[in-house]
Amino acid sequence: MSVLSQIGYSGVRASQIALTATGQNIANVNTPGFSRLGPELHSVGGQTATSIGGGVQVSSIRRLSNDFQNQQLWRASTDKNYYGTSQQYLSALEGLIHSEGSSVSVGLDNFFAALSEASSTPESIPLRQQIIGEAKQLAQRFNGLNSNIGTQLNALQGQRVAMVAEINGLSDNIAELNVEILKMESAGRDTATLRDYRENLIKDLSQYAGIRVQEVADGTLTVSLANGQPLVAGGSAGQLTVEQNLAGEQELALVFAKTTFPLVQDGLGGSLGALYDMEYGALRPAQDDLHDMAAALAQSVNDTLAGGFDLNGDPGQPLFVYTPGSTSGMLAVTALAPEQLAFSSAGQSGTGEVGNNENLLALLELKSAKVNVAGSDVPLNDAYAGLVGRVGSASRQNQADLAAATVVAEQAQAQRDSVSAVNLDEEAVNLMAYEQAYQANMKVISTSNDLFNAVLAMF
Repeated sequence: MSVLSQIGYSGVRASQIALTATGQNIANVNTPGFSRLGPELHSVGGQTATSIGGGVQVSSIRRLSNDFQNQQLWRASTDKNYYGTSQQYLSALEGLIHSEGSSVSVGLDNFFAALSEASSTPESIPLRQQIIGEAKQLAQRFNGLNSNIGTQLNALQGQRVAMVAEINGLSDNIAELNVEILKMESAGRDTATLRDYRENLIKDLSQYAGIRVQEVADGTLTVSLANGQPLVAGGSAGQLTVEQNLAGEQELALVFAKTTFPLVQDGLGGSLGALYDMEYGALRPAQDDLHDMAAALAQSVNDTLAGGFDLNGDPGQPLFVYTPGSTSGMLAVTALAPEQLAFSSAGQSGTGEVGNNENLLALLELKSAKVNVAGSDVPLNDAYAGLVGRVGSASRQNQADLAAATVVAEQAQAQRDSVSAVNLDEEAVNLMAYEQAYQANMKVISTSNDLFNAVLAMF
């Protein structure tokens, strides 16, 4: 009778533990990153060859987590955040250069239209004033775009500093959890909650850069960047640093175990990698193109004016001033009076004319003249159209890549959840099954007691 009672008690204990695990799962149905728990049961053998058995025992509480699916989810998170961060800057840049109110192409059209309008009456002061006004508007478009791109670059660099701080904080927390998990597992204590927290931190870390994660036999995780440089090893965490060089560009380095490694940002992946690719693949090239166009415009217009004479018969003076190092004023218009625009090919003393339009016609030809922008010889309007086209094409491709990466990330999350997330319907079934098992084992104990009392009553 004692064996039957022992078996019943073991069943009650196992059912209690299983019910507790189910309750923990249900309580955490909405907890981000929670991995559901499942009891591992095995039968207890008997003491002799003729024994039926010794009941049931809970060998462990298993945390249902699949390392492969977690790795897939982290990689998908890296790609999604790379394209998401890139799109923020591409959309902003595309909106700037494509807007009619800030378009350099529109400004060039207006400037050359004003020149064309004055070609029939080059001595007209109002038309000359209009040309100077359009020149100022064109310069303002160049300066406005250059300044706005500079603002984006400053924001990007500020975002890089913030991301580095986040990465350092996450690395420190993962290292601390490694130490705590190692300590608790050595003492035979439950670490499921700490492991969930650690995986959540790694998922957050994967948003900023591509990472490699490997679990060591002692339960700790080693985390490194995609290029192999270590971020976390056991209880040690690396620290990223950001320094600004003399050119105003940011350089990253990784400090690990008192050793500093220069960090190549190309190919980092994630949001941090996207910042580098946007800075050197979109924003700075666009700014360089604007500088090339502004310099070419100023030189060609000024050179043409230098070959003519104004209404007073004086040699032509520059209309534009290009300042390479300026952020908000790279192109300016000189303080010329309308009479000082050199539209004539000869002075009044040589021809007796008020002023011909031969030099003005030469200025008009500059609209189709080729200049060197980004290594290619093209007209100014075509150069700007090419810039708009490149940014637009890059934005459309990135949007398609973002959509695909989002789908992959959603699928990876669904696959992870199919194993680790709590399913209330499944837990409800388990709850009833474990409750019935509990009640049935209590009946076994009750029956064992009844049989024992019946035996006692025989004496």
